Amino acid sequence: MPPLAVLAPLLLVLQLWPGAAEALRWLRPRFEQGAWWEPLSSQFVHLSLSHALANAAALLLIAWLLRPLLGAVMQLGLLAGAVAGVALLLVIDTDCAYYAGFSGALHGWLGGALAIACWSPVRTRSATSSGATVLPAASPVGNAAPLWLRGLLGLLLLKVGLELAGWLPAAWDFPVYYPSHAAGLAGGLCASGIMRLAGRV
Repeated sequence: MPPLAVLAPLLLVLQLWPGAAEALRWLRPRFEQGAWWEPLSSQFVHLSLSHALANAAALLLIAWLLRPLLGAVMQLGLLAGAVAGVALLLVIDTDCAYYAGFSGALHGWLGGALAIACWSPVRTRSATSSGATVLPAASPVGNAAPLWLRGLLGLLLLKVGLELAGWLPAAWDFPVYYPSHAAGLAGGLCASGIMRLAGRV
């Protein structure tokens, strides 16, 4: 199982735990009165069970997609950058009175990982006879990222742009704060850029 997939049951446990979703979500008046943790904690709870289930399913899909591309530590760094991006937005956007949800973090995690995969030669993980996981050398043919990776990153950027422009119809039975998708994506891309500058990728 992909390591970060363990976050999916965590999202559901927090949603089902009596009072947790209400206590941990972002409410600006509470934040201004000292609840400094809410920009972070609110990203791990949701407005409804269907909201939590949708994000848990997306989390599992992304974890499965990224497992052959990046290690768990690097993915965790990208996810942290995405969470930080959403938290910063919540603090500075005075029009946002309440918030809950992991979708912004998911956008940044996926976008940052795809950016790294597009910058770096793609190597597929394989298991040795001893059970260890290794990364074989990348193919010498051009070392270019597969077209599907670049296309997926382009579609993600297009989706977020259309959301911000208001050109995508509502697809859920719960309110979606689309700027969090852009903020999470920006945080994930910034984290991937820092990793690249630091020579990690």
